[in-house]
Amino acid sequence: MVCFLGCFFDVMSNAATAPLILQGSGSFDEPSANGSIAYGYRQSMSIACPGGQFNPPGLKVLGQNMICVEGTRIKISTSVYLDFANITCTDRARPYVEVIPVFTEIQCENGTTGFKAGYTISVSSKFVTVYTGCFRVFNTPFYVKHKLNKWARSGQNYPETPRYIFDFEMFTYDALADYDNYEARFEEMGLQDYVNDVHYLTKGQLAPPDDFLYVLQRDATYNLANVAPQWNTFDEGNWRSLENGIVNLLESQDIGGATILTGTLKSASLKNSSGEEIELRIGPLIVVPRWFWKIVYFPDLHFGAIFFGYNNPYVNKFLVDAEFLREICSTDVFGTLQNGWMLNEIDNTDPFLGYTYACPLNTVQIIDPLISEIVTNFLGELNVTKSGIFP
Repeated sequence: MVCFLGCFFDVMSNAATAPLILQGSGSFDEPSANGSIAYGYRQSMSIACPGGQFNPPGLKVLGQNMICVEGTRIKISTSVYLDFANITCTDRARPYVEVIPVFTEIQCENGTTGFKAGYTISVSSKFVTVYTGCFRVFNTPFYVKHKLNKWARSGQNYPETPRYIFDFEMFTYDALADYDNYEARFEEMGLQDYVNDVHYLTKGQLAPPDDFLYVLQRDATYNLANVAPQWNTFDEGNWRSLENGIVNLLESQDIGGATILTGTLKSASLKNSSGEEIELRIGPLIVVPRWFWKIVYFPDLHFGAIFFGYNNPYVNKFLVDAEFLREICSTDVFGTLQNGWMLNEIDNTDPFLGYTYACPLNTVQIIDPLISEIVTNFLGELNVTKSGIFP
């Protein structure tokens, strides 16, 4: 019988007050199969309480080094030992996320600029990344990449305080004002009949907050580096059902975690009151995407797919179907994998919920050259040439 000599830290039962645990490399640590975070004997890590206070006091809120002893017992210094189960993070403020341009370590397509979003909070002042992505300068996110595991929606008991900001250094105007005042712009373009109290545009998060365990990770999603305009019924409809289905699949089956890429493709348009086809913009620079797409890949089992949602409820399904098969992917496999991927809540009969499609992660079927390049690069990073579509 093999006995594990090390530590198990429970961050699920009191997620609202549990300290943030960072690996020695300065990255977020996630629970293992039993719901706890495991460390080996004498393995080092750090805990943090950014914007708050530790109880007991005296620990460094921006990163306190510690060493695993056994069970929940940790060593802070030569003579100080504590029980992790008794350490809480109280009076926690919620610091603003930092969005940092990255020009070399992230490969971006179509002339977009790489970025990473997160916080400088570890004791060694290392940047702790929540998600990465590629951004169209002076425009909208191209795509965002994040990790997802089965614990993301477990043990949460803290309020969300959406504070959309944008501190990306190459974004030089007030994009929030565009989101708040787009209805006036629609009226100027003769598009006012499409917007009302029931159907309107909202800030659609590419990496949704519910895909993350820790409060700081969730807060980081409320940033315009992670947002593109979505119709509210699309956001709350089939796209939400897709996100929920992926989590349900992870929670119900022992398939490890998932790597997610979520992005936008093409721009939406509608005919105005004069019959002219008008590109939808909520401001002079921010376009409304026609398509949202999501690559979902499960590296432990080497399977995945890319999903597409149509973000325009005023277009006939016949035309949307034809566009998908003609311009995006030669094969729609959504119906084939709907049951196996636990996506039965998706309703493809209602245009306001967002028509949803799926394509294999195989460039043989993918027609759109930009999506093909993204998939090729994504699989190349994983040393995979193609992927299956079933668990």
